[in-house]
Amino acid sequence: MDRGKIIGGVLSLVLVGLAMGYVVATGFLMFRYGLSPTRFDVTLLAREYPGLSQSALKEFLWVNLIVGGFGLAALMLSVTLLGEALTRFGTTHWQTKGEMKRNGFFAKPGGGFLLGKLGPPKSKRPFLVSKTFPHALIVAPTGRGKGVGFVIPNLLTYKGSAVVLDVKGENFRETSRFRASMGDKVFRFAPTDWDRPTHRYNPLARIAAMTNPDRQQMELKLTAKLFLQTDNEKLSGLLAGGIDLFVAAGLLAFERGVPTIGEIYRITASGGDKQKEYLKRSQEVKNTSAKLIFERMASTNNDTLTSYLSLLMTSGLDTWDNRAIDAATATSDFSFRDIRRRPHAIYLVVESEMIRPLAPLIRLFFSDLIASLQAQEPGDDEPWPVMIMLDEFDRLGKMPIVAESIKTLRSFGGNLAIVTQTIPALDEIYGENTRRSLQGGAGVKLYLTPSEQKTIEELSQAVGKTTKRVVTRSRAVGRNPFEGRSVSERTEDTPLL
Repeated sequence: MDRGKIIGGVLSLVLVGLAMGYVVATGFLMFRYGLSPTRFDVTLLAREYPGLSQSALKEFLWVNLIVGGFGLAALMLSVTLLGEALTRFGTTHWQTKGEMKRNGFFAKPGGGFLLGKLGPPKSKRPFLVSKTFPHALIVAPTGRGKGVGFVIPNLLTYKGSAVVLDVKGENFRETSRFRASMGDKVFRFAPTDWDRPTHRYNPLARIAAMTNPDRQQMELKLTAKLFLQTDNEKLSGLLAGGIDLFVAAGLLAFERGVPTIGEIYRITASGGDKQKEYLKRSQEVKNTSAKLIFERMASTNNDTLTSYLSLLMTSGLDTWDNRAIDAATATSDFSFRDIRRRPHAIYLVVESEMIRPLAPLIRLFFSDLIASLQAQEPGDDEPWPVMIMLDEFDRLGKMPIVAESIKTLRSFGGNLAIVTQTIPALDEIYGENTRRSLQGGAGVKLYLTPSEQKTIEELSQAVGKTTKRVVTRSRAVGRNPFEGRSVSERTEDTPLL
């Protein structure tokens, strides 16, 4: 219940009590003065009160006792009624228009995520914009309108850079020309579009530009952990060996002047006898750490080495056995380091059936974006925020950097929108605790006609409960219709939604 209404109700009831006390006290004075009750003088107490304490102390005390008693009784009654009202109606309710305005939901579109409108599309009603909350979680099954209802409107209104996972290319077709007319530099990264050219993106370009070899080694290891994944926890030890091999091959690729994942794939996969091959690579590479890794691999028994390499490939590196993907990631036509300096619109276009095969590249793409933003806070020459739109999030595999950065990304100029089909899909990948952390970090949750039962239950619990009054009427059978009737009343909790 609104605090202002509560205070107003209490004051009103107390004033009524005081007024009643005033009337009774006036009647008491008239009785004591022997005045006729047929001619009630409502101003008597007001006129006589200032002098009562001197001329008639006993009447003065009685008048105060009567007025104060009625006021106190009214206050106690209001507290009792207030307690009953809170029990009956609770505090959970849908926001009013005034509350939405106070909570910052009526900001001008462009400064935050556009969530909806309080009226028809062509009306002059205000838009709902989550300027106060930097991130959003959208739960929308297939065909519920998340594209036309959320993704496209935000791409058309957001002022700043936009990086979006564009399933089927619809967002690029509908918004790229408009973004270009706004002054954005527009890029379309579509590594599996076999019919049209694509802009290129090299996920290792940022690391290759570093001058400290030790830092390069650490960044390569972090990068490998971002996109190389196995569903079997028992194989994590073997994957760690594969990641070491990835790091050594990456350092060798840098020395060769070909800093690409495609080159890492060729270094790790080429040659028949892997022990001899890696011994040869240890003699070629100059980096001490890489040399030690290759020497260790060369001395590892063949079965273990085969397991390392096999798991390295199946966990994501074999995506680069395709020449088109290798070519699309050989160099970069854009840099994530520039997107806060000048507005960019970058579309990672992929067909729906290619999301799973390209999941390692997609994870790496967005993980590199977030890592680039978090490298340092925006400078004076970086005024533009960045909207990150992660569609089909539950199909991309685990992205730890998203869960870890969602609470701090705002200070680096990032606005993150996570789009998933159901809540259980997130639980399956991240577990319930991490999923709840994602929900809490998002701030705003947008549900578009959920149909899955657990998602519906989660939504109902998130909205909360109110309390409703239940009246039960009963009548004993066979008695006079005017007898044997009873009415009972109770309150019970009920979900607001």
